[in-house]
Amino acid sequence: MEFSTLGGWISTRASGMKKNTYGNIEDIIQNITLVTPKGTYQKSSLWPRISNGPDLNHLIMGSEGNLGVITEAVVRVRPLPEARIFDSILFYDWESGIKFMYDVSKTNSWPTSCRLIDNIQFQFGSTLKPAAHSAWESFIDNVKKFYVVNIKGYEKDKLVAVTVLFEGQKNKCEKDHKIILDIAAKYQGMRGGAENGMRGYLLTF
Repeated sequence: MEFSTLGGWISTRASGMKKNTYGNIEDIIQNITLVTPKGTYQKSSLWPRISNGPDLNHLIMGSEGNLGVITEAVVRVRPLPEARIFDSILFYDWESGIKFMYDVSKTNSWPTSCRLIDNIQFQFGSTLKPAAHSAWESFIDNVKKFYVVNIKGYEKDKLVAVTVLFEGQKNKCEKDHKIILDIAAKYQGMRGGAENGMRGYLLTF
């Protein structure tokens, strides 16, 4: 939200990180006001879909300002989620992560957000983790790294991570979370934790 605008999402036909639950921008938009050199365009009703011909809103979405300036939009809103579950899963290599993602895509238990992060992204992300505030925190972090590398056998230059987020009804989130973790276990995935939400890699190399 701090680096983008609603008009920008529409003009670039954006698909956000949470589209598995909330849809793409075309699933959210009900109406658009577009100001052009020839006048203003707006649908006469707020219905999301009309079956009597082409929907000009779909022409505006993705036009990137070539047809006019988007000044207003009516969007569909949803209740705040009852539950929110963050997690991350470590895999030994990129190939294992790809296989996991493929299996997840074949289920009906898609997380609200599910991102596979390669080794370079993982290491870069881990450098952004705040420094330990005490000797105890630093000790715990070192123990975790020792366990992952020396006990579990992950190679720091090969491991990848998947970050997942579930939003919605509590029972469904918990059920879907378990299904995703079961799939991860097939590929020797290990939970990495969810410190600080989606940014939370518990390891720093």
